[in-house]
Amino acid sequence: MQTQGSLHDGGLATLLQSMQAERATGTLTIDNGGDSASLYFLFGHLFHASGPGGQGEEVVIDALGWDDGSYQFDPRAKLPAEETIKASPAELIAAAESRTPPATSSTGASTWPDAAPAYSAPETYSPAPAASLPEPIEEPAYAVAGTPAGESTAETYSPQPAEPAPVPMPEFTPAPVTPAPEPVSYTAAPEPVSYEPAPAATAPAASPDRPVGATPGGAAASAPTVRVYPLPSGRAHYEGLKSAFVDFPRLLRTLRSDRHTGYVNLSGNGYSGVILLNDGQALQALCSNGTAVQGEAAFLQIRRHMDAGDGVIDVIELEGETVTALAQLFTSPYLYSGLLGRFVNLEALLEYLAEEKVSGSVVVQTPNEAGIILLRDGDILGTYTESQRSLDKATTAVAALATDRQSVIEVKGGDGEIAAIDVDAALNRAY
Repeated sequence: MQTQGSLHDGGLATLLQSMQAERATGTLTIDNGGDSASLYFLFGHLFHASGPGGQGEEVVIDALGWDDGSYQFDPRAKLPAEETIKASPAELIAAAESRTPPATSSTGASTWPDAAPAYSAPETYSPAPAASLPEPIEEPAYAVAGTPAGESTAETYSPQPAEPAPVPMPEFTPAPVTPAPEPVSYTAAPEPVSYEPAPAATAPAASPDRPVGATPGGAAASAPTVRVYPLPSGRAHYEGLKSAFVDFPRLLRTLRSDRHTGYVNLSGNGYSGVILLNDGQALQALCSNGTAVQGEAAFLQIRRHMDAGDGVIDVIELEGETVTALAQLFTSPYLYSGLLGRFVNLEALLEYLAEEKVSGSVVVQTPNEAGIILLRDGDILGTYTESQRSLDKATTAVAALATDRQSVIEVKGGDGEIAAIDVDAALNRAY
C-alpha cells in the first residue's frame, strides 16, 4: 500500500481494509485539519488507536467520519504495548455508518443514491402472492384419499401426526460408548520436563580457584551449564508487544523473509526465552522456566508460551558478528570457571586471551549484576552489563564489577559450528 495519500481516495474505511488484506505492520497517522489520530497495526490486526478523544475504538469510529485530510503510514514505527481495540475493521466501519445514516447528509440527499431503487422492487410484487396462496389450501384436493364429500379433510388426516414418533428411538440411548478416558493419555505430554534434568547432568564442576579446562583450546573443557545471560540492547523493531495477539509462526516467517539479524525476546511471569536470528535463520534458542534449556527444546517451550499468550515480546536488530558471539556465549564450553574476581587481574586475563586469539566471552557475575565481554579472535567485540545494555568497546563497567569481593569470573570459548534450528519442523512438532 502507499505510505501517504489523501482521504479523498476512498477514506479511512478503504485504508483499514487494505491494511487488513496486506497484513501490514506499523503506524497509520491521519490528519484532518486540526485533528489527528494514530492507528497501530500488527500483521493487519488493528489493536490500538489514539486521538483527540482519547484511545480505543471511539477514536477509529470518529475518524471514519473524516472525508477530508491526509494519511501517512510508517512500517518501522515503534508499536505501543496497549491493546484498546477488540472489534474488527468491518465492525468499526458498520458502527460508523450507523451513526451517520444517508438521510443526514449536509445536502439533504442520500449519500448512497444507487441504494434506493434496490428496495422499491419488493413493493410491486408483494400484493400478488398474498391473494393467491390461501385458495389452493381450501380445495378438496384430499378427496382422493376416500373421504366422503360432506366430511372435512382435516378430520380424516388428524391421526397422521402420531406416525413420526417412532418409539424405537430409546434403542440408541445406550450409545454412550464414550468412556473416553483416552484423552487422559495426552495429559502426560508435559514432555518438556524431560529436558530439565539434562543440563544438570552436564553441569561442570565449578572450582573456585582453578580452570575447568587446562588450555584456551578447550580440548579438556566441560560442557557449560545452561544459563540465561542478559542480552545487549539494539535497534528495536517491535517492543513490548503482547504475545496474545502475535501470530508466532507468521512472525518467524516474516523475519526470515526480511533476513532479520538480531533476536526475539519473550518474557512473562516466571519465565524468559530468546531466539537468536542471523540472516533470518534461527541460530539458537534458550528458555528459562524454572530450569534453563536450549536448542529445539527451548524453542518448543517458547512456542508453548506464545500460544498461551501470557507474555511480552521484543524484536531487536543487532550486527551479525554480535549475534554469532551471543550464540557462542550460550553454547561454548568453559575455558575457566569459578574464578574469584578478587584474585584475578582482569586486564591481564584479557591480554592473555588476545594473545591466544580466543573467540568467546568473559562473564563477570556479582550477587546483583552481570557483565559480559564478547571476544572475536582475541579482540573485544563489545561489552555490556545487565543494567547498561548498550554495546561498548570499553571494559570499564565490567571491570568495576570484577572488583566486587563476591564476584565470580568465567571464560567461555570455542569455534565449534552452531547448528541452526529447523523452524518449520519445530513449528509442526507437538510440544
